Amino acid sequence: MERIIKIKLRTKAISSSLFFISFFLLQACRVSLVPTYDAALQTQIENAAKMTDKLYLEMMNAPTAEKNYALYSKSYLDIEVEINSILMKNEIRSNAGDIVASVKTLKTYFEQAKKDHADRQTLSNAEFLIYNEQLKALWKPVLLEEIALSKVK
Repeated sequence: MERIIKIKLRTKAISSSLFFISFFLLQACRVSLVPTYDAALQTQIENAAKMTDKLYLEMMNAPTAEKNYALYSKSYLDIEVEINSILMKNEIRSNAGDIVASVKTLKTYFEQAKKDHADRQTLSNAEFLIYNEQLKALWKPVLLEEIALSKVK
């Protein structure tokens, strides 16, 4: 009887030890299915979003005669370059599929807004406002996805 009790105690000790070892090993090992946080990329996203907002605010504040696409083509180009850079940086990151999709959506909409202004040469303040609000709404998930990565431990 005493031998059975010793065997049971030994079995419990072994299984408890195995449980704790497994638990600690699982805590130490983790699979990361998200890219690593990049503070410089977050700053670039914030700056590009500000550039976009500034462009549309400038166009809204300009006199009617100065809302022509040609006057703002360089700003459009500068913003498009930033969007392309953000997209490329995310495309080469591991596990960044969600962010890439968000940036591609932003890029497509920005290109459409730019083309509309170029084709029509001038837009109304209401149209500038709508484009600006839409673009702000598209920049937000891109920025929030990068910020969320800073919280991943």
